[in-house]
Amino acid sequence: MTDPVKTIGEALVDGLKARDVSCVFGIPGVHTVELYRGLAASGLRHVTPRHEQGAGFMADGYARVSGKPGVAFVITGPGLTNTLTPMAQARADSVPMLVVSGVNAQPSLGKGLGCLHELPDQQALAQTVALSSHHVAEAEALDPALNMAFEPFSSGRPGPTHIQIPLDIAGSAAAELSAPVSVEPAPVPDTLVQQAAQLLAQAKHPVILVGGGAKRAGEALCTLAQRLDAPVVQTANGRGLMFRHALGVPASPSLIAVRSLIESADVVLALGTEFGPTDYDMYATDQWPQMQQLIRVDICDQQLDRHPAV
Repeated sequence: MTDPVKTIGEALVDGLKARDVSCVFGIPGVHTVELYRGLAASGLRHVTPRHEQGAGFMADGYARVSGKPGVAFVITGPGLTNTLTPMAQARADSVPMLVVSGVNAQPSLGKGLGCLHELPDQQALAQTVALSSHHVAEAEALDPALNMAFEPFSSGRPGPTHIQIPLDIAGSAAAELSAPVSVEPAPVPDTLVQQAAQLLAQAKHPVILVGGGAKRAGEALCTLAQRLDAPVVQTANGRGLMFRHALGVPASPSLIAVRSLIESADVVLALGTEFGPTDYDMYATDQWPQMQQLIRVDICDQQLDRHPAV
């Protein structure tokens, strides 16, 4: 007896489970019912909020605490628009989050026929905040959509991604999914690491600046700070990394005293911080601490080209 053919909705749930997803947040509806058919027997935990915005923020919070991507299932129209706010927050804070939304049947898209919860262009709306958005137009499109949606979670600066599946596609027969693809970040050249280590070894008064990009490296950060005897200034997203540690600076980097500390350092090591004005210039002075030497470490190479000018 052959196994029954799975639908695209069921296959998507299988694909999530294969990528170590263990919890999904969402509210069942007409546009996502085919996803829930697969969810029931999957072993994945489902949490139902009172509002889709809650589903998005739950997924965001789950990802921050667990380190695993937070996943939300939402219907088309208001389901997605309600989730845009937590998606935007996840984008700002580099939080891995996948939003899977339904959308009306493909023949109706963009035609203004008055279908339930119709939007002019739902995917274009999602793309305003998502790192990537993928439309599953046929069975063979699900596999690459999953791979591309999960790629930023392991290969660079994470954030929210989006997959949408039309009503007339979600219940159709699925194609076979390939094994999940894991993309590793490009290694840092040894020469740069050696140069940074030499500067830090020679420093008399080093200071470490830490942002949310270092939140999974708390133990290593404490060890490094102790070895360098360097005070650690934390941004809002880096708070807690040096909890109750003598070298932790419990104050905003925007304060005059903290700015003076940064400027007095002969070497500043910045780890996973985007140098955003919310943290470093909250009083809108349009002035940055004048750093003598800056070593900047960030998973996103584009971020390294952004402020501050030193």
